[in-house]
Amino acid sequence: MNDRIVSKKQLRLIYSILAAIASVAATKSLIWPRWPEARPLNQQAITETLNAAGLRATPLKPLAAKRSAELATSAVIGYSLDDGLELRLMRGKARKRFNFQTAFLSTSHPELQLKQRQLSAGPPPYAIGLVSSQPALQTCLVQESQASMDFGVTREELSALVDRANQSRWRRLKSIIGLQSNRTYECILLQAKNTKELPALTENSTWLRILKILRPALQSGSNKSSL
Repeated sequence: MNDRIVSKKQLRLIYSILAAIASVAATKSLIWPRWPEARPLNQQAITETLNAAGLRATPLKPLAAKRSAELATSAVIGYSLDDGLELRLMRGKARKRFNFQTAFLSTSHPELQLKQRQLSAGPPPYAIGLVSSQPALQTCLVQESQASMDFGVTREELSALVDRANQSRWRRLKSIIGLQSNRTYECILLQAKNTKELPALTENSTWLRILKILRPALQSGSNKSSL
């Protein structure tokens, strides 16, 4: 009889300890949220796609991945293209919805920060500006979007694409059972910059061609984020 009483006390103690640990973990997640993580892009798949399309892409030295409490970026991969363009790609993930925009995602890398930035409705939507005094264009691809147009620049555009992606039953179920966060504010930033004296980049159809060519490769399983 005494053994049974001791066993119950032990169980209560164990449950109390577990409850305390869970409470501390929950409090910690609120006070110190988990830092976002950005999975590397599959450079080999992207290189093969560009070369197969006849763009003759020469890889550049990657820029290091960055991570903070509010923003994580993958390594920035880059290419020199034969037509005088420099192409860069980076996966960026913001912790907060408010920061989910290309202007914030590029803050860790001066090579991606647009000066004299302006917005263009597209399609697809993109930002116009200067990088190192050279004309450049930027947009961001939301991989899980179910929309026909899955590129965006502003917080409103990108957040709407994420919201649409989370409407599927399977993604809602995974969110409910804890297999993924309710919202993942992540996209793949693409930038094209002039490297020679050329006509205005906004008049260069190569930009739209690049987006059309890379979209399937970036949507493929090898470039999907598993985080």
